[in-house]
Amino acid sequence: MPSASEFYALRDIPILLGAFFVLTAAIGLVRFPDLYSRLHASSKLVSLGSAGIFLGVALGFSDSAALTRLIAVLLFQFLTTPLAAYLIAQAAYLRGLPPKLDGPDEWNALGSANALALERQGLEQEE
Repeated sequence: MPSASEFYALRDIPILLGAFFVLTAAIGLVRFPDLYSRLHASSKLVSLGSAGIFLGVALGFSDSAALTRLIAVLLFQFLTTPLAAYLIAQAAYLRGLPPKLDGPDEWNALGSANALALERQGLEQEE
């Protein structure tokens, strides 16, 4: 039978790990340059952080009904967060929001979208 301090460690480690992911997402929201990268940081890291926090809380409860509710909330969040992030990114892309580029696209990750965004910016400045 685990002692009380071992039980607290089993509960607290996932909560601290989840809090670390949420803190990392907050730093990413402040530091990243554009909507697309901020959206990526917030959706992925907050999902992972909440999973750790929910796991720690589930280990703290001994009630099976509470555990079932936490699992249902976690599944709902894992289903809706990526979809919401995709829809926000798609809306921004369809409105013509280009990614912010501070320098050359070193890995050609954006491909022709980079050239199109630069061309569009040139056309807007002429008008």
